[in-house]
Amino acid sequence: MPLDMTDSDREALAGPFFQSLLMLMRAEDRSGAMDNDSDEELLAPFIVTKAQKREMPMFGDPDPDILMRLEQIYMAVCWMIEKETGANAAPIMKVHHEGWGRIVIIAGRLVAVNTHVRELHRFGYETFAEMEKKALKLVEEGIAAIRKFPDVAAA
Repeated sequence: MPLDMTDSDREALAGPFFQSLLMLMRAEDRSGAMDNDSDEELLAPFIVTKAQKREMPMFGDPDPDILMRLEQIYMAVCWMIEKETGANAAPIMKVHHEGWGRIVIIAGRLVAVNTHVRELHRFGYETFAEMEKKALKLVEEGIAAIRKFPDVAAA
C-alpha cells in the first residue's frame, strides 16, 4: 500500500536523518533481501496513523520488529551525533515488557540524550516530517551536551 506523502515528507526523506537511517538499515541487510526495496518501502513500517494505533492491542510484549525500528532510529541519531562531534555515541535501551522504558545515548561517560518511551505497542509516527523533527531534536540535544562537556564525552 503506497504511503500518502506530503511535500514536507518528501523533503524529510531527502534530509540527512533519513539518509543515515537508510544507510544503517541497508548495512544490516547482509543477505541482500532489501536490495530491491525502495526507500519508501523500507521506511513504511515507521508510519502508523492514529486509526491504526487505535486498532493495536496494548497487552503482551512489544513486537520485536518495533523494538528493532526503535533501535534503528536511535542508531541513526548516534551516527549523526558522531559525524558532527567526533565523539563515539551509543544508545542504551531499557524497555519494560509493558511497552515503556528509557533510552539514553552515551558518549564516553556523558549521558548526551536521556529520553523516555511509552506505548511501544503502538510505536510509530504520523508522518516522515514528524519523525525527522523528533529525531533531529535528539541529535541537537546530544551535540549540545557533548559540546558543553567535551572532557566527559572524551573520557
